[in-house]
Amino acid sequence: MAGALIAKVKSNKTMNNKNTENNTKEKIIKDAQYRKGLSIAFFNATNAAIALVTNSVLVKNGELKKDEECIKFLIQNYRDWFLDEHKNYYASVIANVGQNYKAEESIKKLKSAKNLEQLQGVWLLLSEDERRDESIRKVANGLKKEYGNEKV
Repeated sequence: MAGALIAKVKSNKTMNNKNTENNTKEKIIKDAQYRKGLSIAFFNATNAAIALVTNSVLVKNGELKKDEECIKFLIQNYRDWFLDEHKNYYASVIANVGQNYKAEESIKKLKSAKNLEQLQGVWLLLSEDERRDESIRKVANGLKKEYGNEKV
């Protein structure tokens, strides 16, 4: 009996280590993709700002109509404006892709469970993404302890 319990604990630790390792790899990949996107956005914004300024009345036939510092200032301001627009777009559109749930609603569902059996039923109804969400897992594990059991 004790041997089976020890084997189960070791198995759970191995699974937790693999989940942590997978989550770490996913986070590294997402961070790298985010940095790559920012790098591309920076160069696109800079190129767009240069094109905007050079096609304006400040540059005519390849000759500067203003001093070089003024041109640099304008390019930097336009570039920063384009980057702000990209940041707003990223936050409102790209960052929300793939997240089809609200953690608060999932937590509310979990808290509505009155006992361990109901908690397990609610847990099974959650999507895989919801079950991997750390904030949701914390609440579920807290409720499970409250009902006198081990981790979900």
